[in-house]
Amino acid sequence: MTTLTRINTRLNHEWEAQHARQIADYGSAGLITGAEYLQKISEASQDELREALSAAVEGNPAVERALLHYFQGMAVNAAGYSKGLRYLRSIGQADEALTIAVYALWESVKTYPVTRTTSVTGNLQMEMLKRITRSMTVKLPQIMAEQSFGDIAVAEAMYSEDRLADRTAAEAHPMMCKPHEDSFGSPWVEVMRVLEWAVKTHALNLEEAKLLGQYTSFTTKERHVLAESLGLSSGELSERIQVLKRRLARRLASAGIERGALV
Repeated sequence: MTTLTRINTRLNHEWEAQHARQIADYGSAGLITGAEYLQKISEASQDELREALSAAVEGNPAVERALLHYFQGMAVNAAGYSKGLRYLRSIGQADEALTIAVYALWESVKTYPVTRTTSVTGNLQMEMLKRITRSMTVKLPQIMAEQSFGDIAVAEAMYSEDRLADRTAAEAHPMMCKPHEDSFGSPWVEVMRVLEWAVKTHALNLEEAKLLGQYTSFTTKERHVLAESLGLSSGELSERIQVLKRRLARRLASAGIERGALV
C-alpha cells in the first residue's frame, strides 16, 4: 500500500538534499549556499526582501526556490484557516489542500507585484490567498459562495499598503513562520479564524477587526505608533482594545465557541 507523502515534507527533503549545502547564484547575495542565503533573508529589511522577490520574478531559480522554502510555513498555515482548504481537510483531503496552498504560494513568489514597496510579507500572503480562493471557487463553488467576507477581505484590511511597514522581514508577520511539518493550530491561525468569524457574524465590523488584529500582532513600539496615528494615548488605545475583546468574548460565549487567542 502506497502512502501519499505530504508536499511540504517532499519539498523540505529536496531542500536539504539539493539546496541547503549547495553553492548557487543568489543574485545580489552572490555565490553562497542555500542555508547561508536563508540566513540573509531572515535578517533582511523590507526593501531587501522585495529585492529578493524581484530576483525571483526575473527568473532566478535559486532565489525562487529559497523563498518558497522560507515562506512555506505560510502555506501550511493557510491550509489550516482558509475556508475552502479547511473543507478539503474535513473530508480527508488534507494533502490536496496543502498542495493547493503551496502551489498558490509558489506562483505568488514568481509573480509578486514588485511595485508594492511596503508590507512585503503581508502582500505576499494576500496574493497567495487570492490564488487559493480563485482555485477553490472553481473546485468548490458552493462552499466558496457561502463565504460572505472570507480570508481575502480580512487580509486586505489588515495588511494593505497603508499598514505600518518598517518592520524587518524577521519580524514581518506572525503568519510567516519557518517551514516545518505541523504549523496548524498556531496562535496566529486562531486569531485569523476568530477575526473572520467576528466579521461574518457582525460581532465586529471590518475596521474593528482590523484594529484588533493589528494590535494583537504589533510590537509594543508599533502599538505606540498606532495609538498616535489614531490620536489616542497608549492607555486609551488599550482601553478600546479591551472593549472590543470583551464584546467579542461575549459573542463567542453566546455562540458556544471556545475563546481564541485574542481573548
